[in-house]
Amino acid sequence: MFKKGMLLIVCCIPIITACTDTEIVNQLESEKETLTMDLAENKAEIDRLNEKISEMEGQLETNQKENDLFSQMSYLSMEFVKAHTTGDKETLQALLSEELIMEERDNNLFVKNNDNVEWLLYSADNHQLDDWVIQGFQYNPENDTYTVHIREFFSDANGEPVSPPTFLNLKFKLYNDQWKVDGLEFDV
Repeated sequence: MFKKGMLLIVCCIPIITACTDTEIVNQLESEKETLTMDLAENKAEIDRLNEKISEMEGQLETNQKENDLFSQMSYLSMEFVKAHTTGDKETLQALLSEELIMEERDNNLFVKNNDNVEWLLYSADNHQLDDWVIQGFQYNPENDTYTVHIREFFSDANGEPVSPPTFLNLKFKLYNDQWKVDGLEFDV
């Protein structure tokens, strides 16, 4: 009887082991599928984050260039405001790109762009500039331009403030290693 019992135990061990192995294999396959799905999700997340990093690096580069150019654009804007409010033709001509044409008519200075849009830059009977302030600025990397938004405050002949202030938008572009006014517009 002991031999039969031992034989029965010896025969049952492989069956029990096989059942246990199948269960372990199934569990491992399930874990493998879960880990594979997690890996795919993590890879997608890594790709998304790498893309976001690239976008942010591009934005950082744009912001850095915008900040690096601010002092130079501020100075050129100041020169332009002084020249256009005093009628300094030489300075204006030096600041304007070839895209803008300056004309003098009846003691007034005008600038015209390629679309034949004309702006009055200076008038002999113009008001006195009291102050000006940069309202905003922006570097555009697509066309390598820098736009400065300026608000000008004037007073009339009696010293009274002229209302509303004038808004001047200057667009600078690099020509032969020099920033030039490539576009402008006035608004009130």
